[in-house]
Amino acid sequence: MAVSDDPRHGGVDFAAPRTTAQHAFKRGSRFVFGGMLAKLIRLETINHEAIPTSGPVVIAPSHRSNIDTPIIGAALERDSRFMAKESIFKNPFWTKFLVGLGGFPVKRGTLDRSSLNTATEVLKRGEMLVVYPEGARQEGPRIKPVFEGAVWLAARAGAVIVPAGIGGSHEVMPIGVKIPRPKKVVVTFGDPITVEDPDRPGKILGSRQERANELREALQVAFDDAQVRAGTPNRAWSPDEPGIDDRLEPWTE
Repeated sequence: MAVSDDPRHGGVDFAAPRTTAQHAFKRGSRFVFGGMLAKLIRLETINHEAIPTSGPVVIAPSHRSNIDTPIIGAALERDSRFMAKESIFKNPFWTKFLVGLGGFPVKRGTLDRSSLNTATEVLKRGEMLVVYPEGARQEGPRIKPVFEGAVWLAARAGAVIVPAGIGGSHEVMPIGVKIPRPKKVVVTFGDPITVEDPDRPGKILGSRQERANELREALQVAFDDAQVRAGTPNRAWSPDEPGIDDRLEPWTE
């Protein structure tokens, strides 16, 4: 673990174990604000029991709206950590606030070893981590080819991956909308996916591409189910859907 030397972060160690005060702050925030959000959007969760109640878990949601992270936070009963874009950790106050909620920064579009190390430490302590496998917010009915980071992290830390399809969130807060609309949202959790090779601890069973493809298709099933239940079913898509081209990050073992 290492303290950040970025002055915007106020000397925070993002990989440090969470304190009692941080846990209390997040529980209070989830009770008040998560409860208000859940009522506004008539939040429903499907197959939540599939999430292990202990041990390292990677929650891998679909991502179609800026409100997806608060939705996942309201849907998960177990405490979780999450990656957030570096730009929102803009000063010591906001950094402390986001860390209190379980966040830590990641630089998008590059191999951010610091964030990967933080994520690995979080999982190896047996915590739960939210990772958007599509990367940034996407559009359309088809889950985009997922980055391999979720698979790499899960194998390295001996964690399972639970896909989470979020249905209806785009209707709650489309691009350009700042205030959530009272629309129904459903989060469907898929069954846990094991990516670690049982004969080689810390290594991926098969190839990263194979496991990433498995995650993509499992997330598609969860996303389609959630969209139907939310009353916003996905339209039909075809192999030439815009943005379907493969895109992989340089994750290394």
